[in-house]
Amino acid sequence: MRIKLASWYGDKAPGEEIDVDEVTAKALRRDGLVAEPVEETAQEEQAPSKTVEEPAQPEPETGRKKR
Repeated sequence: MRIKLASWYGDKAPGEEIDVDEVTAKALRRDGLVAEPVEETAQEEQAPSKTVEEPAQPEPETGRKKR
């Protein structure tokens, strides 16, 4: 994935375009260092849109209850 930096990342100045893997890109987005993605890979273009995960359901209790 290729991204454009919003601020300094190591020795890379804001506005520079760098190649990063998906994990690094996610971390940089989280930290606010990505101005914009420059190009999407074929895998990312075909990926489904993000869905909201449902909250976990409580597990049913089994066995005898303590008093």
